[in-house]
Amino acid sequence: MRDQETELKLAVTPRTFARLAQEPLLGEPRGPARKLVAVYFDTARRALWRGGVSLRLRREHGRWVQTVKGGGALQAGLHRRLEISHRAARAAPDLARLGASEPERKLARAAGSAALAPVFRVEIERDTRIVSPAPGVVIEVSFDRGAIVAGAARAPVCEIELELKRGPEASLFELALAVLARAPVRIEQRSKAERGYALAGAMRPAPVRGRLGVIRREMSASEAFRAVCSACLNHLQANQLGVIRGEDPEYVHQARVAMRRLRSALDAFAPLAPEDMIAPRVRAVRHATRALGPARDWDVFAAQTLAPVLHQFPGHRGLAALERACERMRAHASRSARRALGARRHQALLLELGGWLAAAPWLAAGPPAAELAWRAPVREHAVAALERYHRRALKRGHGIGAAGNARLHRLRIAVKKLRYAAGFFGPLFARARVQPMLEALNRLQDLLGAINDCASAPALIDAAAATARGPLRLQARTIVSHWSAAMLAERRRALKPAWKAFRNCERFWR
Repeated sequence: MRDQETELKLAVTPRTFARLAQEPLLGEPRGPARKLVAVYFDTARRALWRGGVSLRLRREHGRWVQTVKGGGALQAGLHRRLEISHRAARAAPDLARLGASEPERKLARAAGSAALAPVFRVEIERDTRIVSPAPGVVIEVSFDRGAIVAGAARAPVCEIELELKRGPEASLFELALAVLARAPVRIEQRSKAERGYALAGAMRPAPVRGRLGVIRREMSASEAFRAVCSACLNHLQANQLGVIRGEDPEYVHQARVAMRRLRSALDAFAPLAPEDMIAPRVRAVRHATRALGPARDWDVFAAQTLAPVLHQFPGHRGLAALERACERMRAHASRSARRALGARRHQALLLELGGWLAAAPWLAAGPPAAELAWRAPVREHAVAALERYHRRALKRGHGIGAAGNARLHRLRIAVKKLRYAAGFFGPLFARARVQPMLEALNRLQDLLGAINDCASAPALIDAAAATARGPLRLQARTIVSHWSAAMLAERRRALKPAWKAFRNCERFWR
């Protein structure tokens, strides 16, 4: 049996799981919960996983079923995958049953002649329902509770899967928003297979860097807009759990980058859509970005300003006191960031944006000329957008040598928007022409960001010094302030050459 899965996963706590199991919105059970045991196989070198396919044998209704999954895509939390299933005689892979589909061919190539062995298993109880929240819409709701097991390691599974059987994809997001209005849920971007491989040590969870170059030359403006915004949401959701768990500070940085890119994508295509369609979403994303700002500010200050000073003045008791105060402020900001990304408001934003992208209402929101512009090749819009951002950056950078911090801040934003737009639209043009501009923009953006960090440092130094203890804290404050001022002066000296290099770059879109 061959099937294209389209589903949305919602992670919940055990308490919320039990509460939502009684929620009429999610229908009535079709029978008693089924116990499902699935075993995932791979080579010793995890060739299937690295090849983008999975092989599972699962016990269903008293018999084994072999399933190959692969292909598809992840879009704003929505999982699309091709699933090919065959009956199996026993709990062992039978590669002779593989067909001619792309995932099956990919699996056969990846496995080669290597032996396949169990890597992990998934043991769950599944309660399945069918709901029809709107005419023509059918969604299968699965309540999954159990564990993923890899050797002696176990990870709990407690989630609700919404699988689209019939109707528009936006229906999944609408149902998820209705569920969120009744109880706290979180979009689960990771599949059970991904969590299983992580538990088995095949991959190590780490902050995820997003991809900018997702636009293709054959895309319309509307298709390009969806692709870029979906990539930004994928980037954000991939780092969300790391922020909520308070892990590596890089998770916060990557989440902020994802949201800044999303705002830039909305801005880049705003001229094609009614203002009342784009502006509220820009404001919502800006609010979410600002919630992570203090955590990132304290992380940068601790790593790039305070740490070098401590290295130069080892054993200074005032600096040690300042460091302890900084860590307290940093921990408080981190807790605020964790609460912000775990809050219902943030999950509602992700679901609303996902549903909006799936429905593509901008195509019918304006006059016929606007729809034609959305359906036209994206290159036409890209040229106009890049020219607009480049002109704004040149205007903001005029007289850069005498610019104060406020003007440099505005220039930094203009350069950042041009940098993101160049990354978004770059694949539409020859790489050799695009690369010099990208390199110059990267250098300029990094430098302006470092200057902005130095300009923000005095407020952080004052906040840490105000809560530090000990007689040498004021001396420590002076040392760090002078160090930060020297860094600012050094970076400002490097600004003119970086600006000149950017200004001399060929406009690759012309």
